[in-house]
Amino acid sequence: MVNFPTLVCTNAARMKLKAGPNVSCFEFGLRRAQGPTGALWASKYSIIGGFNGSSNVYSGYLYNVPISGTIAHSYIMSFTCEEDIGKNRSLNG
Repeated sequence: MVNFPTLVCTNAARMKLKAGPNVSCFEFGLRRAQGPTGALWASKYSIIGGFNGSSNVYSGYLYNVPISGTIAHSYIMSFTCEEDIGKNRSLNG
């Protein structure tokens, strides 16, 4: 109950210190986490360690962790070629 949270907090703090105060750091480890509890803990304790947010939406819901992420792979795969992306500019914001 202490080892993993301490590891995540320490690593997050070291990365944030190395990145500097003007760089945002986000946790994107959900795919590599050891189960749903590990994913929630990683998100929660990376924030405590100094990160700015997580890709884990559920941790945002449970712990008010700021969430940020990438677009879904299914969205990317919906285009058959790069030229199709230009046709749908309204979808890209």
